[in-house]
Amino acid sequence: MKTSLLSLLVVAGIAHATPPVLSLTQAALSKIDPEIKPDHYNIARTDLDGDGKEDVLALMNGRSGYFGSGGATMFIFKGTSDGLDSLGKIMVVKEPIYVRKSVSKGFRDLLVTVHRPGAERGLAAPKFDGKAYPLSPGERTAVLNETDELLFAEPAPPFEQTGALQGITFKVSSPNSSPNRLTITPAGLEGDNSPISLETGGMVKGMEVADLNADGSPELYVYLTDTDKRGQVIAYSANKKKSLSQISLPDLAEHAKGYRGGDEFAVLEGILGRRFPIYPEDASKAEPTGKLRQLQYKLHAGEAGWLLKVDKVTEF
Repeated sequence: MKTSLLSLLVVAGIAHATPPVLSLTQAALSKIDPEIKPDHYNIARTDLDGDGKEDVLALMNGRSGYFGSGGATMFIFKGTSDGLDSLGKIMVVKEPIYVRKSVSKGFRDLLVTVHRPGAERGLAAPKFDGKAYPLSPGERTAVLNETDELLFAEPAPPFEQTGALQGITFKVSSPNSSPNRLTITPAGLEGDNSPISLETGGMVKGMEVADLNADGSPELYVYLTDTDKRGQVIAYSANKKKSLSQISLPDLAEHAKGYRGGDEFAVLEGILGRRFPIYPEDASKAEPTGKLRQLQYKLHAGEAGWLLKVDKVTEF
């Protein structure tokens, strides 16, 4: 990823506001079971029937009552002008989960992982029957094709990485579970080297240590992705190599037009960057426009601490 970012001047970033689809999903699930809470599931968005509107699949997690050793329940919804309508649910499935190019009764087939206790792991291809997707995923006889599109990836592995610069070391670790927690353990600071531990809304994907403002004291940048594929950055500065203070990161604000996640992160030559695909303003359109937006941030000293400010924005 570094090579491709370098050729495009490198860009990266942080998460933006919660999209309306999450509220619509919660409302739809609450009609099915009022006990389902927003942190009980992950969602994926796709167009199942080719009508240009986003449909939603909600895969329950370990916080819900729809999760067991054999897998979880996945609820499926059709996007409409009024919200989301139920297309049924499939029980006892695991990641990875895909949507296929093939269509049954007007809706695309799915490909789900089935791994029940005492049985071999396999893939099943549940199909729409004209009214709903089936409760049971079916026989584990399906084979993954190159055209199958990933909806839910396998859970991220635990993250642990160490970086050092200018005599300061940062150890970053996370179980990458749900709910998730990030722990940062510094070493070499003249003052407080106590670990920092905080809950996060995403899975840790990477980290970099840099000195963006060239003041001789390094910063730590930790990159995360939430369940909706939206990027986050958690950053700290080693103040004169004595102690850590968090760096303030702006939301996308006026640069959020067409943003739906898919961020790539990197640091290069005094810049924290972000790159992401641009989607149509019409939320019912599920495919990106084919263009990318790049934001470059520079580190500045603020009245209450360090903050990142957008220095340059380009589209191509």
